[in-house]
Amino acid sequence: MADVKTPIKVEISHRTIIFTLFVLLALWFLIQIREIIVLIFLSLILLSALLRPVEWLSSKRVPRVLAVLIVYLIVIGLISAAVGIVVPPLIKQTSDFVSKLPQIISTVNQFVVFYNLPAENLSSALQDQFQQIAGNVISISSAIISSIFLIITLFVLTFYLLLEWKNFVRILSSPFSGKHEKKVVSIISKIEGGLGIWVRGQLTLSIIVGVLTYVGLRIIGIPFALPLALIAAILEIIPIIGPIISAIPAILVGLTISPVIGLAVAALFLIVQQLENNLIVPIVMSRVVGLQPPFVIIALLIGAKLAGIGGAFLAVPVIVVAKIIISELINEDQKFAEGISED
Repeated sequence: MADVKTPIKVEISHRTIIFTLFVLLALWFLIQIREIIVLIFLSLILLSALLRPVEWLSSKRVPRVLAVLIVYLIVIGLISAAVGIVVPPLIKQTSDFVSKLPQIISTVNQFVVFYNLPAENLSSALQDQFQQIAGNVISISSAIISSIFLIITLFVLTFYLLLEWKNFVRILSSPFSGKHEKKVVSIISKIEGGLGIWVRGQLTLSIIVGVLTYVGLRIIGIPFALPLALIAAILEIIPIIGPIISAIPAILVGLTISPVIGLAVAALFLIVQQLENNLIVPIVMSRVVGLQPPFVIIALLIGAKLAGIGGAFLAVPVIVVAKIIISELINEDQKFAEGISED
């Protein structure tokens, strides 16, 4: 007679059900406030860039509020100076381009006819492309305007974090006690330092791209090389789309000279972008994060796939934070294991 298999009874305690519901509720809550979480993370990045100067001024017996205001005024002054350098030439070269647009299209048509290149309705095609570019610029401008409130909120939040940073760290570590409290304070301090290093790495990237662009534009003979290179350096902080946007005004200036010069400028920006994506960014960010360049490239690709431009921008700082937390936890486990083995 065959053995009758006893059915397996699975019992789930009420504690397991409550814990599962709590985890699901917490995940739902985090998803609902994901924009706020991103805003806080961006504020921490900005804080990590400004905290050291504020601390230095405070160490010189400058009142904390005044130290934060001084740093903010310096940042606003630098941004205003950059805008003052970039905007007037940009307006002038745009107006020059619009006035010379018929001449450019005529020159391109003559070039195509001379070399018997296939081109049907080239003038209308070029005009459609320029209209698309203008439409993209307008949409980008409207997005920037709509983000002004977010930027103001970011700076206000960072302002208060700079003022109350020590109290903020104390509040975060207050639920813990003893060595665990010191560990939390250490992790927060290392995260702030790691993000600060990442900001300095990002500034290094902007300087490298700006210098390469400036040298290339001067070699080609493009006017307004300095403001155009400054635009490229500033927009370097925006992954993927930043280099494309910075190339548009430079190409427009090149087209006002000749179509060949416009193509040369486009080739220059393409070369700089390829060097940036495949050489400069992996090398600089690998030194910042402490990972090999292939892992940095993979992280950027994953960030861009998951959350577009914002994901690519936050990919490396997220790795910085995760690496610090994981390293601290692993070190803590190793110390605990060594303590047990010694006993």
